[in-house]
Amino acid sequence: MQNRLLLADEILRGYDAVCALYPHVPPLSHWRAWEYAAYQHHRIDGRVLDLGCGDGRYFRLIWPNVDDVVGVDMNPAVAELGRKSGVYSNIHVALAQQVPEPDESFDHVFANCSLEHMDHLELVLAEIHRCLKPGGTLLCSVVTDRMIDWSILPNFVEMAGFSEAATALRKDFSDYHNLVNPLPPKEWEESFRRAGLIVDEHIPLLPKHNGGIFLLMDTLWHVKRAGAGEMGDVIYPFLSANPNFASGFRKVFAGLLEMETDWHESCGAVFQVRKPE
Repeated sequence: MQNRLLLADEILRGYDAVCALYPHVPPLSHWRAWEYAAYQHHRIDGRVLDLGCGDGRYFRLIWPNVDDVVGVDMNPAVAELGRKSGVYSNIHVALAQQVPEPDESFDHVFANCSLEHMDHLELVLAEIHRCLKPGGTLLCSVVTDRMIDWSILPNFVEMAGFSEAATALRKDFSDYHNLVNPLPPKEWEESFRRAGLIVDEHIPLLPKHNGGIFLLMDTLWHVKRAGAGEMGDVIYPFLSANPNFASGFRKVFAGLLEMETDWHESCGAVFQVRKPE
């Protein structure tokens, strides 16, 4: 297995690309920039299954020339957005472990930040193995256990003596993201191997400084407001009213990349794995 470390310039180019979709949502543009940079080291073609497809906008940004794509999403409203996007030749409203497609019918499976949400990971990976042609690949981004360990805001709140509030923040964060499988990289690798898949490459995403700031921004964004909604409902209009925000945050992002000293340990990862010939 190859371990690849991204370069700062690659990640900043990723930020420039994803800003077209998320110019005023800094935690999302921050995370997606790393993913985008990692995906640029790979190519997918032929018939593709997008597992947990969402609205299709991010898929099209990454893979503008892939035109034979089947989406799967369990949320009917989200699947409908995917249908309207024109990205997918077909979309199934289905569970990831019950894809209504024939055996060995896909050249590639793409799963962007979806496997960590799956309640039955072993069944999902078995389904991916079933759907892939021999030699086909799964390209996916996932979160690791550091997604929990490096969560700054609950840790600070607990240090300040508010243990109940800290526990509530952790629970709300985990519930919102449905983090069922925040596994260490070695456990992700073992999960793939148990499903009969060969791990070809691991790319760490968001090491400690970037990971910590991302988690602080994301946790703050999703803190529940008294009454209804979340803090992002207040933050977004404030940021979107500033025409210089995206370019200004890019400079902050560049500074965070400059601060990193250990790029190996991370709160996310991209894996490429394949089904044996």
